[in-house]
Amino acid sequence: MRMLCVAVLALVATVSTALGQTPGDRQKARVANKTGWELMQAESFEKAVAAFQQSIELDPTFEMSFYGLGRAHLALKQYVSAMSALSRCRDLYIAQVGRQFTSQQEAQRYRQDRITELDEMIRQLQSGPQSLQAQDQLRQVQEQKRQIQEFITRGNNITITSGVPAWVSLSLGSAYFRAGKLPEAETEYKAAIAADPRSGEAHSNLAVVYLETERFNDALAEVNAAKKVGFKVNPELEKVIREKAK
Repeated sequence: MRMLCVAVLALVATVSTALGQTPGDRQKARVANKTGWELMQAESFEKAVAAFQQSIELDPTFEMSFYGLGRAHLALKQYVSAMSALSRCRDLYIAQVGRQFTSQQEAQRYRQDRITELDEMIRQLQSGPQSLQAQDQLRQVQEQKRQIQEFITRGNNITITSGVPAWVSLSLGSAYFRAGKLPEAETEYKAAIAADPRSGEAHSNLAVVYLETERFNDALAEVNAAKKVGFKVNPELEKVIREKAK
């Protein structure tokens, strides 16, 4: 789980400064982002796209709005647009790996900002349908919040050491899969598992990729891995994979 340690700290603050952005821009972006997620819950996906785009216009480094935009495009079956938004979200996280905070004030500001954003994500997940996927993501976000709280309090000389949250890689993998890009989907599902080995959905989705590419024993191993962490694998999928793996 250490891979999840401080992924949510991945904001490109240096880019924000270069663009002349202010803390007020991020605050306004959070409002639009919140609206986007509320529209997602209401299944008003086109309006959600507009809200997330507004958030991104206010702060082009707001990775969570790119994530929301990608999810909205997925819901609309706009897979090319989903891949673009989710790839940008992933890249924003990756860009911050290795960044250091050298003052307690700076670290605490980032800590509070990220916790505020995670709290909103937790609220949205708790108020929506409690599917296995939502419960899995809620667990990941809560764990990430806990680790950020611990991480930031260790001192002033702080370095971001990890990158992309599992839920981002999982969604990007799904966009690739639905667009028929199986090698790319496999890469992202593996990245999700590396970030969070307990992600049953990632194991199950990777099993489907292996089934589609006729790696039946690998598919069965992923089915077993998903079930081991408590994920309910589609019975028909498991039946087909078990038959093929004989």
